[in-house]
Amino acid sequence: MNKPYWGLWTLLLVALVFFAVLSFWQGGISVGGLEIKTGSFARDMKNMLAINDSAASDTASQPEAWRAPMDTTAKNILFIGDSMLEGLAPRLAKYCDKNGHKLVEVIWYSSSTLCWGETGRLTELINKFQPNYIFVCLGANELYVPDIKNARRPHLKKILAEIGDIPYVWIGPPNWDEDTGINDLLAQEVRKGCFYLSANDHFERSRDGAHPTRESAHLWMDRVVKWIDANGAHPIRLNAPDEGISRASRIVIYQPPV
Repeated sequence: MNKPYWGLWTLLLVALVFFAVLSFWQGGISVGGLEIKTGSFARDMKNMLAINDSAASDTASQPEAWRAPMDTTAKNILFIGDSMLEGLAPRLAKYCDKNGHKLVEVIWYSSSTLCWGETGRLTELINKFQPNYIFVCLGANELYVPDIKNARRPHLKKILAEIGDIPYVWIGPPNWDEDTGINDLLAQEVRKGCFYLSANDHFERSRDGAHPTRESAHLWMDRVVKWIDANGAHPIRLNAPDEGISRASRIVIYQPPV
């Protein structure tokens, strides 16, 4: 490189160092009566970092809007659904015993969203037992319904309207075969953090090939509980009990719809 260029690069380097030092110099410098304000670069960077840190801290400290904080109070729980409750409810009852909740179990054999949506039976049960938390397990009898989104959406919406503002969890069916859309419909209509997708879980099946064995159903309920704690919209106190099952405070049974 030619010597004149060396001089030019040296001058530029000195100027760069000078202004960099000025940018971090606190206060000001007077040169020939002219006041040069310094430190603006450092202050601006510090303020920018402080704003970003504050925003990040606020975001981290705030829970997601759709997820309520953990509710540790005792609950009056209503659990409705089809015959899948035979395996699920006794394990949930064990959790209720451990955590001071009261459980009312309502099994309507061979029922579906159609049955519950048409009859208004859920409203009757809510008025009678006054639950402040609801579990639902429906959909197993609707795996093969054609055009299910159009056929069942109105009934599903009716059930959800009956539940209203009561915190709830909908446990999806334990698929033993591909469904025609019941799980997609539930995922679309049920509120975020209120639908547990069971279709991808592994189950040991009883002789009918559909219902999980009693032991597998207990593990199913354990998975649901863990999901509620980690991802549910309305987590409640569900500390793990000892192994085994218990009995609901009240059990109501309806025969299959005609």
